[in-house]
Amino acid sequence: MNKKPLSKSIGELFAHIQDLFDTISHILIRKVDQNNKKKNKFLSFFSSIGNSYYKKYSNIKKESEYDDDN
Repeated sequence: MNKKPLSKSIGELFAHIQDLFDTISHILIRKVDQNNKKKNKFLSFFSSIGNSYYKKYSNIKKESEYDDDN
């Protein structure tokens, strides 16, 4: 059985934590956007920024994973 080095395990743990925070943030931004679509232009504006960010970020991650596979 091959054991991972401690540094690799810690790095992977940080990646999972970052992904968790990204997922929670994205869910919250979508909720705000759904609840305040017409009510609050200020919140809707920042929600739109967040949605654009996560869409682009997801595409970048997919491209990076594709490049890592080749």
